[in-house]
Amino acid sequence: MSYSNRQIEIIEAATKLVGDKGIQNLTTKSLAAEMGFTEPALYRHFKGKTEILASVLSYYREGLQKGIKEIIDGDSTGIEKLEKIMNFQFKTFSDNPAIVMVIFAETSFQYEKVLSDVVLKIMTQKKKMIEMIVSIGQKDGSIRKDIDASYLSSFFMGSMRFTILRWRLNDYDFDLINEGVSLWGAANKLLTCKEK
Repeated sequence: MSYSNRQIEIIEAATKLVGDKGIQNLTTKSLAAEMGFTEPALYRHFKGKTEILASVLSYYREGLQKGIKEIIDGDSTGIEKLEKIMNFQFKTFSDNPAIVMVIFAETSFQYEKVLSDVVLKIMTQKKKMIEMIVSIGQKDGSIRKDIDASYLSSFFMGSMRFTILRWRLNDYDFDLINEGVSLWGAANKLLTCKEK
């Protein structure tokens, strides 16, 4: 989906507001005040809070898809691609911690089908891309073949998610990029361990 420059400004302001004050404090009124214009002006670009949050999620999804696709299209082995994805993801979140507040607010979205559907699309899309990379690595011999690609992908995604969530719940009090380096060291050993 393509967004106008003004819509991108609103998406970025909404993300910042959620990061600063929490998702429960994002209202069209507070967002309009943050942007310095009236609520009716906000409604010229989005129908309401749900559409704004769905756009924040979709905007993130597009950036994620673009970054991962560039990694997939590169000449690296499967295991090298996974390392690049972990680095890319942790750097993205480290540079933009407010995004984490939105992405990890899916429990707040459980009664809002539009938003829960977007979160599900993000997770499904990412899982599919990671599985593709694991399969590439299994074919090129850089990733173990004795465990199904689907399970290795779940392990990889789950370990990243846990680390990012722990970072958020600890008020971002540790260096996520350095933690990612340590996590990758363990993940690399588990993903490349050869069957006996």
